[in-house]
Amino acid sequence: MDTTTKILTTSPLVSILMLTYNRAQYIGEAITSVLAQTYSNFELIVIDDGSTDNTADVVSEFNDPRIKYIKELTNQGLVTRRKESLALAKGVYIAVLDSDDIWCSRDKLAKQVELLKNNPDCAVVGTFITIINKAGQEINKTVYKLSDTDIRNTILLRNQFAHSSVLMRKVMIDKTPGYSSLPVAEDFELFLQLGLHGTFANLPEYLTKYRVHGISESANKHKIVSHVLSIIRLHKDHYPKYCLAWLKFTLYRLFLALKISNN
Repeated sequence: MDTTTKILTTSPLVSILMLTYNRAQYIGEAITSVLAQTYSNFELIVIDDGSTDNTADVVSEFNDPRIKYIKELTNQGLVTRRKESLALAKGVYIAVLDSDDIWCSRDKLAKQVELLKNNPDCAVVGTFITIINKAGQEINKTVYKLSDTDIRNTILLRNQFAHSSVLMRKVMIDKTPGYSSLPVAEDFELFLQLGLHGTFANLPEYLTKYRVHGISESANKHKIVSHVLSIIRLHKDHYPKYCLAWLKFTLYRLFLALKISNN
């Protein structure tokens, strides 16, 4: 048995979910970062939510049997496709990489799989992130809490996971309702659900690049904060510092409302 065959038959399968819509200029780099991983036993499921650009052509340039490309005819929106994507995963673990983000370390998956294998109670493990702009230039870095206790003590105040950085345990996802139908922060709500069934962890390394496309308008931020408030209310009895988190987001929503009214 050669080394590659041994890895594929003895290592748990990882399902990588990549959702995309008109990201042809970015998706090639995202897929390349997956194929570069030293951990090779994965399936990459690319779900194209009705793109009208040349996304299909870019994906077809990659000749790798681990890539499964699903082209939807109509655009149904990110949340709808997120909910559908979980049912497609066959792996023991599920990773997410949005098509405009990048895994910037070849060992990203390997390190996370090792942590989950050594910590069977862990439901989700993330990484620190480097924030990049549309051109791929670094503009910031974000660190998160590392231990389960510290993450729980902070998560209502500030989400402690970047979606494109996480590796999640599927058996624990199956115990949750999956992604919510909220139009934003569906990942945040899933993480909070997972925390009811297992522990949290983050690797203290910058293994993921997260791309931002501009500053959201105040009206859009107001909607996001309103949905975050509804999420933390659902989990007020499950995690500490609910009152502080409620106060933080309520005041921020008020500030945004005043800003909108003055424009």
